[in-house]
Amino acid sequence: MQKFEYKIVRIKGTGENAHRVLNELGQQGWELVQVVWGSWHYFKRPIEL
Repeated sequence: MQKFEYKIVRIKGTGENAHRVLNELGQQGWELVQVVWGSWHYFKRPIEL
């Protein structure tokens, strides 16, 4: 069974700042799961066992 770790990040602003932060997290292996109220971003990534 695969396990995941989760992260919640508040990204203020739009455009270039959000784009930069999302790309950095994606390069670290985080997958965007949900956005709530336009600024809270929920991520997950598999845990290496």
